[in-house]
Amino acid sequence: MEEQAEAFKTFLAYGGRFRLEGDKVIHSIEISSIQNYVGKELERSVKFQGNRIVLLTPPTRVNGKIQVVELVWERLEPGS
Repeated sequence: MEEQAEAFKTFLAYGGRFRLEGDKVIHSIEISSIQNYVGKELERSVKFQGNRIVLLTPPTRVNGKIQVVELVWERLEPGS
């Protein structure tokens, strides 16, 4: 149980609809591991790079440091 609690501290998941507005993607949060996100919108910068989509958070203070989180999705070729 302690191991699960520790893992959850570094875990973030959310789901819902999204829309593209220029170079931004806006997620309308319907479910989240952070309850305060539900019903809100999260904005991310988005870049398309070949088979990759890169999402970047706005600069945010985390533990006293400004951070930008980058999420990379890559489409793989069938059979790879």
